[in-house]
Amino acid sequence: MYHIFYPLSSDYSFLNVFRYITFRSAYSGVTALIFSMLMGGVMIRMLRVFQVGEKIRDDGPQSHIVKSGTPTMGGLLILIGILFGTLLWADLNNSYIWVLLMVATSFGLLGAVDDYLKIKRNSKVDQKKATTVSASNLKSNYSTIINEMILAFLSRIVSIVYA
Repeated sequence: MYHIFYPLSSDYSFLNVFRYITFRSAYSGVTALIFSMLMGGVMIRMLRVFQVGEKIRDDGPQSHIVKSGTPTMGGLLILIGILFGTLLWADLNNSYIWVLLMVATSFGLLGAVDDYLKIKRNSKVDQKKATTVSASNLKSNYSTIINEMILAFLSRIVSIVYA
């Protein structure tokens, strides 16, 4: 939406709202919310069909047994909503947007792997190993990018202050 309507704002004054990040941020959130509400029921039905449900241990409280079979991987719906809203309303020429999308997707994949291991293997030890390995991979992959962004941000602040 941003890349379609922003260039037209110079010709049509009512499209000036696309210049404001507050407008785009609010509508990105609303878009993600509407997407999640519309697709939530569909996704829950799909997860039930594929039997992607929570397994409750027998040694836990008896009140938790009711939760057995509750669909898991709901974070996937949230992640897709965020990605959809961001890609629709954000300035995709901004490198910070892409870093945000990469980090959010990486953590979403980490959660999906964790849920998958919890469902298929039902082993807490395997979950811990997978989470540790995935987290260390995330740290090594993104630490360089984040460090460069922090340095660029700080150097910009210094140049503004001392200009």
